[in-house]
Amino acid sequence: MICPNCGNEGGEGKFCVSCGGPLTQMTVQPQFQQQNQDQQQFQNQQQFQNQQQFQNQQQFQQQGFQQQAYQQQGYQQGFQQGYQQQGYQQGYQQQGYQSPQFQQAGGQPSIYFDGEGMEYLPILLVNGLLLMVTCGFAFPWVVCRNLKWRKSHTIVNGHRLAFTGTPGDLIGNWIKWWLLTVVTCGIYHYWVNIRIHEWEMAHTCFEDDYHGDGMEFADCFYDGEVGERLGQELVAGLMITFSCGIAAPWAIVRILKYDMEHTVVHGMRLGFNGTGAGYWGENAIIGLLTAITCGFYSAWGICRINKWTYRNTYIQSSGNVKMQY
Repeated sequence: MICPNCGNEGGEGKFCVSCGGPLTQMTVQPQFQQQNQDQQQFQNQQQFQNQQQFQNQQQFQQQGFQQQAYQQQGYQQGFQQGYQQQGYQQGYQQQGYQSPQFQQAGGQPSIYFDGEGMEYLPILLVNGLLLMVTCGFAFPWVVCRNLKWRKSHTIVNGHRLAFTGTPGDLIGNWIKWWLLTVVTCGIYHYWVNIRIHEWEMAHTCFEDDYHGDGMEFADCFYDGEVGERLGQELVAGLMITFSCGIAAPWAIVRILKYDMEHTVVHGMRLGFNGTGAGYWGENAIIGLLTAITCGFYSAWGICRINKWTYRNTYIQSSGNVKMQY
C-alpha cells in the first residue's frame, strides 16, 4: 500500500514502515491503476465493436430479406404478365388467329381508322364532280385522292400511314393495264386487281418515313397471286349466284380476308377476322341512314365501313417478312 503521509511503500500492516503513520487511506499503485484503466478501455472498445458488428449483421440481413422480397415480387409480376400474355395468345389461337399484337401500351388497338365523315364529305363531292366533268378520265386522280386520305387516317402499330403514289404514275400503269385487258378480251382483268394492290402497297409507308411523293418501299407489299385470288372470286361469285345475292356479305368478306392476309406493312403481315354477319349489319345501318338522309350519309357510311374493316384487322406476324415470289 502507498502511505498517504510520505508517499512511500507502507507495507501490508496498519502503520507505514517508513514514517510510522497510519495507513487509513489505501491507494492502489499508479501502475496498477493505469493497467486497470487500460483494461477497462479495452473492454469498452471490444464491447462497442461487438455491438457495432451485431448491428451491421442485422442491417445486412434486413437488406437481404428486402432484396429477396423484391425479387419474389418481381418474379410474381413477371409470371402474372407471362400468364396474361399467354392467355391472350391462347384466346386468339382458339379463334383461329396467329398471335396478333393485342393492343398498344396506350390501350389503343394495334390497327385502327380515325377518319370522319365531315372531313371526307368535301373529298367525296370533288371526286364525283371530277369524274362527271372529265367523263371518267380523272379516275387516277380520284383513286390517289382517296388512297392518300384513307392511308393518312390509318394507324398500324402506333404509326400513321402515308401514301406516296401520284396520278401521273398511276395513269401510265392504268393505260397499260387497260390495253392488255382489251387485247386479251378481258382476261387480263383478273391481273389488274393484283397490280392495283401491288402499286398501292409499294407506295405505302409510315408517316415518319415520308419524304415526298413517288417513293416506293420494299418492305410494304402485296403478294397475292392471280390464280389464288381468281379462285376466291369464283367461289364468291357462286355464293352470290346460288343465294340470289343473300350471301354477298360473306363473299365480300372472303375476298377481303384474302387481300389482308397477303398485305405486308413494313414487315408486318396483316390478318382479318371480320365476319359476313358483321359486314351485313354495318351495311344495313349504312343503307338505312343513307336512304333516310337522301344520300347525305354516304360519306359517314364510307368512314363507318373503313372503321369496321380495320377494327377487324390485326398484325398476324411481324419481323423480317419477305415478299413471296
